[in-house]
Amino acid sequence: MQVNWRQLGRLVVMICLVQAVYWLLVEKPLFRVNVSEAPPSAEQVRTQIARLSAPTLGNVADADFRDVELPWTHCCDTAMFAVRITFRLDDVPSAGLGLISHLQVDNYRLYVNDSLLFGEGRMGPGNGTFHGQKTFLTRIPAGLVKRGDNVLTYITVRDGFPYTDIFPPQIGEFEAMRSFSARRLWALNDFPRYSAGLLGLLGLLATVMVFRSDDWRFAAWLSALCGAFVANYLYGVELAPPFDGWGRMLAFFAINMFIPTALLCFIDTWTRRPLRWLMPLVLGIYLAAVGYIAWRIYATPMPDAFDVPAIVWIWMLAGLSIATLVRLLWHFARAPEDRMVESALMSVLAVATLLDALCNWFPEWELREGYLINAAPFLMLAMLTAFLARNFRLFQSQAALTTLLQAKVEQREAELAVAHAREQEFVRQQAHDVERRRIMQDIHDGLGSQLMSMMLSARLGEAEPAQVAEGLQAVIDEMRLMVDSMDSVGESLEAALATFRARMQPRVAAAGLQLDWLQAESLALPDYGPREVLQLFRILQEAVTNALKHSGADRLAVEIGPEGDGAVAIRVSDNGKGSAKSGVGRGLTNMARRAEAIGARFALSSEPGAGTQVCLHLRRDAVATA
Repeated sequence: MQVNWRQLGRLVVMICLVQAVYWLLVEKPLFRVNVSEAPPSAEQVRTQIARLSAPTLGNVADADFRDVELPWTHCCDTAMFAVRITFRLDDVPSAGLGLISHLQVDNYRLYVNDSLLFGEGRMGPGNGTFHGQKTFLTRIPAGLVKRGDNVLTYITVRDGFPYTDIFPPQIGEFEAMRSFSARRLWALNDFPRYSAGLLGLLGLLATVMVFRSDDWRFAAWLSALCGAFVANYLYGVELAPPFDGWGRMLAFFAINMFIPTALLCFIDTWTRRPLRWLMPLVLGIYLAAVGYIAWRIYATPMPDAFDVPAIVWIWMLAGLSIATLVRLLWHFARAPEDRMVESALMSVLAVATLLDALCNWFPEWELREGYLINAAPFLMLAMLTAFLARNFRLFQSQAALTTLLQAKVEQREAELAVAHAREQEFVRQQAHDVERRRIMQDIHDGLGSQLMSMMLSARLGEAEPAQVAEGLQAVIDEMRLMVDSMDSVGESLEAALATFRARMQPRVAAAGLQLDWLQAESLALPDYGPREVLQLFRILQEAVTNALKHSGADRLAVEIGPEGDGAVAIRVSDNGKGSAKSGVGRGLTNMARRAEAIGARFALSSEPGAGTQVCLHLRRDAVATA
């Protein structure tokens, strides 16, 4: 395979450009906080922790506290603690204090100098809520604190995740804390709600595209990717889920691993050349990882029940993000592609996934979590915009669109007119060819046969005047038959029958026979076209000619009437000598073939001494093929 190095180089340049724009102009100003700008924090002079048997303030009074240093971690069981933090104030701000708690617990109660300041949700193990997972600014009214030492008391509960983590809170003057934390708290609390709504709408649009797009897999994976992002946002917003901490832990791993899984499959379909084996392989790995994590969580003891799934999760994030970048570069190396901007935007999603894996694998690097979640709404919206701009003329006026469509319609009509004329000419030429072949066949089989017989008789000296006269009469009859057949083209069946009667009656009379014409009045005849009428005309001509030549009759009858099955029957019969061999040969074969060509049924009956009858059964709904 030849590598398109120039195209690959352009992609790398575009990726670097888009990465720089996002990380410097979007991610940094919106989601990073400069710690050096934090307002002065109240001095925290002592931290004590005690284990509780019940999450109540009464148990706190009887608890056995011990001094600890923050940050502090406990593992690995369902645990309830009282955390007592003493902080010192030189002066009480008139606006009160602002407090941001940093706890990794399911839920907590917060007291300031034994006055309840925060307490939402349930605290019971196995039936608790997860309000402790939310970070927010709490206002401590000036009336609850005093100069000197003050005490913050947290009552915490942790059930499901094995680790209880207590970090130092931030305590400072309220207005300064609000100004400093506004952007960060917006990113933690409000941004996920807006992002969930935006990506939910994009996912709904993609779901509609599944049923309207030619490439349903592309739309399906776009919908799945948006759905995974929405589920991850709702995980952080829904603090009272219908399952316990173990189920919430499993949901965390399943949702977070599905995002890079869906991203890789989405990019694979986006290339328009999806690898046949990639999506089944990736989905199989994902399902195997989720199954293994579920077994670990519910069947093995802590902390391995959490630590091992966390390692699997980190490896899945890193492996799938690298696979996504490789798939993107491989596509540009082997196939012509002009969607540079979309590709670069998707590379940012892959890099953000890789950073989320690295921040958990190397905590000493002091990277923060949530790169992918922060990047998703901006990049998905930008990617959709690029997709729409590439595929739709969004900014054309209605008049311009109408003009464009009208021009296309007129062009198509002109093409159809040319094609129709070409088709008509083809049909006309085909009809001429068919008629030419028929005339040649009639000349060969009729006139040619008769003249050849007369020529052979003359050469052998067997040509008697009476025999020659009979032969010439047969040739003349054949020529008349051909002329009559050609003259009848274009007439209706009713007109053809009238012409047939007018032309046959003198011939029958000249041969010494009486013609009886019996036609039912107001009889509805089949609506045959000219070619079908011609075939029927020749069948009747052939039947009458045979009767005149071979029957020895003195009476000939033509009957046209209805049949019991709704058809029309035409019978040509004579009262001649009759014979089981009457009509056998070329004449019978030609009549049967012509009848089949117009969808009619041909029948011949002849017995010695009983005459001969030729019968045609014409169906009114027959579709002619001649």
